[in-house]
Amino acid sequence: MSALTPDHVSTPTDDLMLALGARTDAISAAIPTGAAIAFVDYPLHINVGDLLILLGAMDFFDANRNVIGATSSVFDTGKRALEAMEATDVIVCHGGGNFGDIYPRHQMLRETILKAFPDKPIVIMPQSISFGSEAALEQSAAIFRRHADVTLFVRDAPSFEIARKHFSEKVQLMPDMAHRLHDRFAPWRGRADKAGAPFSLIRRDVEATSDPAEGADWRDMVGFIDKIRMGRHRLLAQLRGRLNRHDAKALTAYRSTTHALIDTIADQFTASGPWKTNRLHGAIFGLLMGKDVTLMDNSYGKNSRYFRQWDPEAKLIGAL
Repeated sequence: MSALTPDHVSTPTDDLMLALGARTDAISAAIPTGAAIAFVDYPLHINVGDLLILLGAMDFFDANRNVIGATSSVFDTGKRALEAMEATDVIVCHGGGNFGDIYPRHQMLRETILKAFPDKPIVIMPQSISFGSEAALEQSAAIFRRHADVTLFVRDAPSFEIARKHFSEKVQLMPDMAHRLHDRFAPWRGRADKAGAPFSLIRRDVEATSDPAEGADWRDMVGFIDKIRMGRHRLLAQLRGRLNRHDAKALTAYRSTTHALIDTIADQFTASGPWKTNRLHGAIFGLLMGKDVTLMDNSYGKNSRYFRQWDPEAKLIGAL
């Protein structure tokens, strides 16, 4: 697929974003081409960044010809879901920035998988690692170290050091999966209006550092109908969890809903001018859309860690 529309000329930003996306092809060393996989912890919440990561991961699975034989979220990883994972070759855990004790439910789910499958290959897709508690780090690391074959892909050097020291010998630096979507957003880059009104995307959660009154957050960008559609998938997953059911096809329908939601938000952003954000994927999404981006940090330095790793000459963003 061409990365450019006829009215969009390649830029150094395009080249670097494409290069970062291409680097993620190396994950196939841990997830063999054609392998049957279980995909665990896909995001059922309205965080556009996590949804971009999901679509990037799905793009990788498509390109790598992986068959998803089992899948589950934090809501429906029960006995039936675990049984379905038995028949797969590799268990793959979703990436992002929830490895640590800030979002314990997701870390506990990974630990559950490690305990249930001590000998099956397990891959953690690109993550940023942050623990506020040394005791929590050591407790989780002990579970990881007991596993025979777990590979961690991490998004920055501090995460790499933590992972290698405490969690596994199989650790590799890897860009975020959302970079794989560069070609997908070519039509929007072709229509981008950099002279439009500035846009601020400011987080309002536990990682916030700025006054949320100065801008919108992801939930503000998602319309009522899309929230209803997303909520339906979440409700169905919660019901599967309560009834101990497994549906390997649930992710296919959710992927379609996610594509539609992302397209709607991209349409909203087309007319905007430069972006200011303290969300990592606010920056990545803006770059995918062809915007000039100014990025501030989050509460534990995830944003600066990431762009210092993959954009040391600050070609992509301003501020950091």
